[in-house]
Formats: sequence, C-alpha cells, structure tokens
Amino acid sequence: MILSRRRVLAALAAAGGAGALAGTGTAAVFRDSERSRASITAGTVDLVVEYELLTGPGTGGPGSSGTVDGPRITLPVDSLAPNDDAGSMLLTFALPQRGDAINNPAALWLATDCPVPEATGLGEAIRVTLSYADCESGTPLSRIVSGSLREVADDLRDGRRVDSDPTTTEPDCLVEEVCLLVEYELAGYVGTETVDFPLWFAAVQCRHATPTNPFAGIDADPCPPGDPCTCCRTLGKLELDSGTQPGIDDSYVEPGTYVFTDGDTDYGLEIYDTADKDAGTETVGVAFRLVHLVGDAVPSLCTVAIKNGPGFEQYDRDDDTLADTAGLPGSDADGLVYAPDGSAISHVTVCVCTTEPEADCPGCTDPSFTNSGSGGPSGDDDADRDEREPSGDADGSTGRLGGRGGTEPDGSDDPAGRSGPSAAPPGGDR
Repeated sequence: MILSRRRVLAALAAAGGAGALAGTGTAAVFRDSERSRASITAGTVDLVVEYELLTGPGTGGPGSSGTVDGPRITLPVDSLAPNDDAGSMLLTFALPQRGDAINNPAALWLATDCPVPEATGLGEAIRVTLSYADCESGTPLSRIVSGSLREVADDLRDGRRVDSDPTTTEPDCLVEEVCLLVEYELAGYVGTETVDFPLWFAAVQCRHATPTNPFAGIDADPCPPGDPCTCCRTLGKLELDSGTQPGIDDSYVEPGTYVFTDGDTDYGLEIYDTADKDAGTETVGVAFRLVHLVGDAVPSLCTVAIKNGPGFEQYDRDDDTLADTAGLPGSDADGLVYAPDGSAISHVTVCVCTTEPEADCPGCTDPSFTNSGSGGPSGDDDADRDEREPSGDADGSTGRLGGRGGTEPDGSDDPAGRSGPSAAPPGGDR
C-alpha cells in the first residue's frame, strides 16, 4: 500500500493519534462548532493545546481562545480581508500533571498539508511567520519559518521538531510548556478566493525510546504554486495638470502623496523621487509606490505606463514586483521610470495584479494611449483602437498595454518584455 500524506493524516484524525503514533497526545481543529475543552490522554503522554487570538479578525469574540481537541488546527487565515488584513494566534503546548499521574516528557512535531484549495493566488498573497514565543506576553523570540502560505506549507510538509528550549544546540523534549506564535498578513491581494491552512502536530514520549519523526515518509510533493496575477487591470491614472492637486503643475510634480485623478480614487501614488529638466520646471521621471489612502493593503503592480504628448513608455512586472517602481524591470537604480526620450510626463497610468479569471479580466487599458509617438509599441493599423486588448500571456501578464516584447539597445529581444529605459534620459536632472 502506498503511504500517502492524506491517508496518514486521515488515520491520525480518526484515531486521535493514540494508536497510529504510540504514546501520542493530540490537539484540534480551529472551529467554534468543533471546539472542546477535553484533552486526549494516550498512554503516559497527555498533551493539551490551547489557542488565543492576539490580534486581527475574531480577536475578543466568541471562540477567540480555548482548548482544542484533535490532531489539527486550521489557522484562521480565511478571515482576513483588505480592511482587516493581519492577525496573530498564540499556541500553547503543555504537559500538565494531573493528580498522582506522571506525565512523561514528549517530543513535539509540527507538519502541514498544502493550502486548500491548492494553487491559488491567495496562497501566494498571505504571508505567514511561525516563531517561538514568550508564553506570558506572546512576544516572538526566534523565528522558525516565514514566507507565503504555500512556502511555509512546503517547509513543514515532512514535519518539523519543536524545541522546548530553542537556546540550546540539540532539541529538548517538552516537559512543561512551549509556545508558538503564528502571524499572518494579507499582502497586496485583490480577488475573491478562499483558502484553508491546516497545521498538524503529534507528541511522542521521550522516555525509554529515541523519538522519531512521526511524519517521516509521508508523501511530501511540493505544493503547486498559484498565479498571483491571472488578470492585469487598470487601477488609476495620475494627470500632471495645473490646478489638479497641490504639488502638481503642467507636466511637473513634486515628491508627495497624490490621489488618482481618474480610476479608483481610494488609491494613489506616493512619489518619493523625481527627475526634472528645464531648470526643474518639467518632470521627466518619477519613482513611486502604490498606496491605499486609508491604509489598507495594496495589490502588486503589473504594468506602469508613463505618457508624454506623442507616446508612452511601458514597464512590466516580473515575479518579484510588488507595489514600488523600484521593483519594475527597466526602472533605474533609484526606482525612477521615465517618459519617452527624456520628454516631460503628461500622466502616469497604473495597472495591478488581481486573481480574476482571464475571461472576466477587463485588461490594462487607457484610451489616451496611442502608438503614434516614439515611446511604446509600434503603430496600430486601426486608428480607432486606442485601447489595447488583453495579450493572454502565459505568465500572468494578461492585458498589458500594447502586448510584450521590447528590444534591447543592441537590437536583441528582451525576454522580460521591457520597454522602459534602464537609465535616466540624456539631459535629465536629479
């Protein structure tokens, strides 16, 4: 019989861990309706696990703390939302002494399964950090693992020993209690997916035996990655016109935070650097980060287009791009992106990643973008088609303005599809 992770974990859940993992106590599912104050005693190991929501959704509400029952905790990451995008939970693993019974020291292991469902953009957008923590205050002490939900699941798939004293060289058996802090944050996500993240654990007695990993040998193929950018859609545009906002003049902008003049006005740009010409009267390059004006998380940039009168320069994301132009291929060392040929900027259009199905994606479009100038892709045969159709690129770049594929200075194809210059244009002042 093939030993699969799901088969073993199902057996753990059914048996409470006692028969499957000799001398094992267990703990439980994080759900109000399934919460119990009973603990399971298996042989001479009586493991009790308590949880407490410290911050984020559900804090202080019904079921925000208690003792759990079973071999699994489901972290409450599915409760995160753009307006409540971070939280933390303290887990306390204890071996209580009850009456005259002697509770043996135990070796504790944690393991995970892949997020459910697998391969979602939400699994890439939620950041998780697991740390040892002070049991009284919940303060993190030392980090165990950190990354996206999927990355953490991959790191813990085959089991991780929990050290009751992480300050020592060798892992110590649990005698009294050890606490772990799980912190989770929704970073730059736009979509409607849901995801569950199961955390499994088992305690094996240390006396008269060498503790071995109860999760060893379980099928632990890597969790399939999700695409955080199935749709690239227009979010907003900032016009550089006199009188629109303080700090902005015709083709000029000072460093500062500005609301989009078109599009979603809950968002804007924090411009932290500029390049000017003509004695500082015209702006030719900007470095900025996307901001939500009431402090919520922001999605990742997929395309930024910098327009002048006759044309535009287009900067497209790579897999590591977040919400700052400093991460865009083609930006310079200071994160500046420029209009074509060192000309003055007329406006900036920003498109962002979402996880909408490609069929429902409106695309990254801007009716003011024509291909008549020196910047951007070559001209379009149909003069009336100012909006670009989604390109349907396999890497999640759906709907980029003008498609992909710039050319390097030596005439070779640029595999990243960059069309923005890699340095400040001639004559640009800082």
